Amino acid sequence: MKKIRTESLAFILLLGALGALPPLSIDAALPALASIGQSFGRATTEAALTLSWFMAGFALAQLGFGPLSERFGRRPVLLAGMALFTAGSAACALAPSLGMLLAMRFLEGCGAGAGMVMVFAIVRDLFDDHQARSRLSYVTAVLSVAPLVAPLLGAGLLSIGSWRLIYATLSVAGVGLLAVLWFGLAESLHQPDPHALALPQLARRYRHVLATPACVGYIAVNGLNFGCMFAYVAGSSFVMIELLGLSPTAYGLTFSATAGGILLGSFTSGRLGAHRVTAQRLLDLGTLGATIGAAITVALSLDATPSLWALLPTLVFTTFCYGVVAPNAGHCALRPMANNAGAASAALGCGQMGCGALASWAVAAFGDGRSGMSMSVTMLVCAGLAALLHGLWLRRLGEQPAHQEALT
Repeated sequence: MKKIRTESLAFILLLGALGALPPLSIDAALPALASIGQSFGRATTEAALTLSWFMAGFALAQLGFGPLSERFGRRPVLLAGMALFTAGSAACALAPSLGMLLAMRFLEGCGAGAGMVMVFAIVRDLFDDHQARSRLSYVTAVLSVAPLVAPLLGAGLLSIGSWRLIYATLSVAGVGLLAVLWFGLAESLHQPDPHALALPQLARRYRHVLATPACVGYIAVNGLNFGCMFAYVAGSSFVMIELLGLSPTAYGLTFSATAGGILLGSFTSGRLGAHRVTAQRLLDLGTLGATIGAAITVALSLDATPSLWALLPTLVFTTFCYGVVAPNAGHCALRPMANNAGAASAALGCGQMGCGALASWAVAAFGDGRSGMSMSVTMLVCAGLAALLHGLWLRRLGEQPAHQEALT
């Protein structure tokens, strides 16, 4: 099989598919939480821990996959991660208890972490400046299709089988991606570091990330931006189904509409990036827009049963802003990390999923069972902090030339 050309649409689709594994694995399981709980004689809230354990594995594994990719290259790490995801998904489908399911979801999340961290590292290896931003925007647009179809896919699979069929399907998808990677992906890292896994070198790499203000700052903006979006993901089922009375199918369609905002925002960012609109300008618009959208959501949530037709456009606009911010914040975080892209990508992914986990915890911990205030307030806090961080500090750093330090 001929290697996929890096300039081709097929290459963007492949990277998008790798990045889509986390949202696909999370969102496809949303309609099945009640069924999982019932099958093990446990509450739905306990079954919801499958999301938390997946995110924990996804976040933590990236810290290891980044340095591993600096030592052995991006391709071997991707192959190993995809094999882990495939095996973990198959084990989830066969899990005899909730405890085993949670453990296998952690394993599945670890494997999915390789895909996300390598997407950013590969783009950083192959493209520079506006080309990288444009590619990341298009990749984000592709992976944003997953939240559009995942809840409907999960509901459809539940209609013809049990919740185990969802995890079996994820395993089959992993086999397909593993085959494409094996035959079609060339190595993008031309000079692996033979000392990348040595403890002093490993500490030096992460210390280099933490000592670079722009990198840390944009990791935070990206994570907070994701936290805003994931607060909606965590609270959407309760708000849409229990408060507004939507059926599971209608909920899936509504969720897909808001996920479409991410797709549109990513595509818009890609087009504007290709026309050399700066990342700083796009981040200004995206972070401010997300804050305004979240503030309107808070105002609407003052009514325990807000109008769907008022809430839906606001949520679509907010997720649109996420689609604008994500690729640009990711690019700006990695821009100073030419010699340390693997570790920086790992920190980027870990920060993103860590903020998502905290946001989902806040939605559950502060929920009153009567309104969507915990969801909307968490969205506003995350979006507002991202806007302040960028506007008051990072924008000045972004106007300076990129400084790429060598690791010594």
